Amino acid sequence: MHFKAIIFDMDGVLIDSELYWDEEGRNFFGKRNIPYTKQLKAQLVGHSMRENMLWVKQEFGFSESVEELCEERVKLTDHIYTQASGILPGVETLLPRLRAHGFKTAIASGSFLYRIETIVQRFHWENYFDTLVSTDHVNFVGKPDPAIYLYAAKVLHVQPADCVVVEDSINGLQSAQAAGMACIAVPNPRWSWGDFSSADSTVESLEDPKLFAFLEL
Repeated sequence: MHFKAIIFDMDGVLIDSELYWDEEGRNFFGKRNIPYTKQLKAQLVGHSMRENMLWVKQEFGFSESVEELCEERVKLTDHIYTQASGILPGVETLLPRLRAHGFKTAIASGSFLYRIETIVQRFHWENYFDTLVSTDHVNFVGKPDPAIYLYAAKVLHVQPADCVVVEDSINGLQSAQAAGMACIAVPNPRWSWGDFSSADSTVESLEDPKLFAFLEL
């Protein structure tokens, strides 16, 4: 099957930011005497920050407002995008190859739009993506809701069935499937947990020959 558009999650797919989110998660929850478990991490991945801070406030009874929690979290994590994160293997080979084959491309991430733009500018990817989509565009509704991927398809002027999503989390996989899109899972043992068996293809990295075969590159 030949797809018209490839839509990438960002954190954990294009950049290694999840490693730093783990560190900051341990700091954020540790100061509140809450263990930062795999289950807690899995709950938060893919959602917008506002969704996550509303959830943790309700779950753990934090005294701060959602706005105060978001402000604290932003201050703790902005450096992940401006300085810390690096490019994951295969990205800089795959992106120009997709362009050469005429695919439409997008990033659709639960991160703030300004953070997506920061990464694209840092790594000079401006010519590799047709659009950048965040939860900012869909009333801060994150994954596993399909809204962000449906919005990306609309902006790209393609049908959901003509899109393939590249994801590293269960929430992201479920979001892509709910949008009616194919999904290539790139679970990383350092930060991805769960059952990815329902993905259309599962690859070890963006260098995996299975990915190129699936995309007919």
